[in-house]
Amino acid sequence: MSSLKHESQLLKSRQVRLEYLALLEEKARRKARRRFYDLFPDEGELRRELYKKHLQFFADGAIHDERCFMAGNRVGKTEGAGYETVCHATGLYPHWWEGHRFDRPINGLLSGDTGITTRDIIQRKLCGKWDDLGTGLIPGDNLIIEQCTRKQGIPEAYESIAVRHISGGVSTLKLRSYEQGRKIFQGTEEDWIWFDEECPLDVYEEALIRTMTTNGLTVLTFTPLSGLTELVMSFLESVGKL
Repeated sequence: MSSLKHESQLLKSRQVRLEYLALLEEKARRKARRRFYDLFPDEGELRRELYKKHLQFFADGAIHDERCFMAGNRVGKTEGAGYETVCHATGLYPHWWEGHRFDRPINGLLSGDTGITTRDIIQRKLCGKWDDLGTGLIPGDNLIIEQCTRKQGIPEAYESIAVRHISGGVSTLKLRSYEQGRKIFQGTEEDWIWFDEECPLDVYEEALIRTMTTNGLTVLTFTPLSGLTELVMSFLESVGKL
């Protein structure tokens, strides 16, 4: 075999490997932007029947306008509430969904205990990394990046997220924090409010007012690290645990 022919074959082989690598990278990129569709599958090691508490939490939304997912760390509380947030904001409800359904774009308010944790937990859960938006729970082809509003004073943080709804409209998800006090929750009407981590009782009561005219939903996801607070007691009493 001549050296010229050998070199040609090597170049062709290298080109084939590069093209295959590019295909694998594109496959991984698309998969990362469609995480929402892979959650709670019908079959497999992560099939949804194994997540009975999560399914009950979702289903209870059809009959309760206030819900609390109070449990230990690392059990998927934030993942569950984030998943439901995407369902409501996009209208992309799975075939097995038994919970509440919105048939229109929503106004939502999502809050953590500080602006930093809201960015690092809620925003990242929904949007993905700041430099790779669309790799969170909101599918990459649904997040309307150009309509997102940046938050002043906190690097790489959003004030609100605009999400395309299957009806053709746009849902707006505002990002807030408890450290801003109850006043930051005043003056709006919300369809969906999600508190990630326990909030002060007065903040929670203010949030409930925001849903009165919309028949909206309020959910909390947290581990009761502060013990039997007024908020924790109110939920335990409502289900007869005390």
